[in-house]
Amino acid sequence: MTAMLGQLVQRAEYTADRRYDDRRFAEIEADLAELRRTWTDELKALKASIDAATEKRGTNVRQAVYAGLIPAVLVLIGIIVQVWLASKGGS
Repeated sequence: MTAMLGQLVQRAEYTADRRYDDRRFAEIEADLAELRRTWTDELKALKASIDAATEKRGTNVRQAVYAGLIPAVLVLIGIIVQVWLASKGGS
C-alpha cells in the first residue's frame, strides 16, 4: 500500500500540470484563431484579385471591340460605298 501511495501524483504536481495544460490549450486556441483570421483575410484578398482580373478582362474585350472591330466595319462600309459609287458613276 505504501508503494502504491508513493507512485500517486501529489496534489500540487497535479495542479501545476493542469495549469500548464490549460495554458498550452489557450495558446493553441489563440494560434488557431490567428490562422483563421489570416486565412480569411487572404481569401478575401484573393477573391478581390480575381474579381479585379475578371473586370479587367471584360474591359479589355470592350476595348478590343471599340479599337478593332468598329473601325474595320467602317472601313468595309467605306469600300462598299466607293465600289457602289464607282459602278454607278461609270454606267
